[in-house]
Amino acid sequence: MCLVSDWYTSLAEYTFPTIFIRLRTAEIEALVTGERNGDTAKSVIKRMQRAIKVIPGSSFLHADYCAPTDSPVFQRAKGAIGSGRKGWEILCESDKVRQAFADGRTQRICLHPYRRMDPVREFRVFVKGREIAAMSQLRLDRHQPKLEGRKGHIWRKAKTLIDDIADYLPRDDIAVDIYLTSAGAYMIIDMNPWGEPTDPLLFRTWERDWDQKTGLLLVPKPTKLGGEVEVSP
Repeated sequence: MCLVSDWYTSLAEYTFPTIFIRLRTAEIEALVTGERNGDTAKSVIKRMQRAIKVIPGSSFLHADYCAPTDSPVFQRAKGAIGSGRKGWEILCESDKVRQAFADGRTQRICLHPYRRMDPVREFRVFVKGREIAAMSQLRLDRHQPKLEGRKGHIWRKAKTLIDDIADYLPRDDIAVDIYLTSAGAYMIIDMNPWGEPTDPLLFRTWERDWDQKTGLLLVPKPTKLGGEVEVSP
C-alpha cells in the first residue's frame, strides 16, 4: 500500500499539513492488544495531545496505512477528534488499524486538521506511466447533475495537477484520490496501488486499455421507463 509518510515530504503543499507520530515497539504492542489505560498507552496519549494542541480546530486521525473507519467512536464523530485520549480509544477500537500495526504495515499514527468534506467533490484519478489516464467519481450512490456541466473543467484541472506532481509520485502507475475545494484547487486525500484491491470504481475492471484516455466518468442519470408496464400476477 501507499503510506502517506512515503509521499508526504515531496507533496506536502498539495495535501493537509500532517504530524506523524512513530510508535515504539512497546507502544505498538499496547495498541495491538487494545491497552487503554496502562503507562505505555498514557505515553502515546500524551504525545498525541501535544500534536493536537498545535493543530487548529479538531483533528483527523489515521494510521499512515489506513483510517480507523471501522471504529464506532470514529463513525459517531465523523472522523473529528479533540483529545489524545479519544484518538487512542478510536485506534484501539479499530480492528483494521490494530491488524495493520500487528502485520508491520505501519509504525506511525498521523494527525492533520479536520475538514468537513463534501463527498460529491471527491474523485479518483488513475495515473499510468505518470500521466493521467482516467478519472472517476468516488461517490457512486447517486447521479450528481451539477457535475455534468463541469466535466471538462474538472478533468482539465486534474490533468494540470498530475502534470505538476508527476515527478514526485511514489510509483509510475498509481490511483490518486483528490478533493476539489470550494476555492477551485485540488488536494490529495490518499494514494492507492494500481490494481486490486484498489477499487476501479466506474471503470468496473482493471482489465482495460488504459492508454485510451476516457476523461471523467460520472454516475449516469437514471433511466426513466415510458409507456405502460405490465406486471405479471
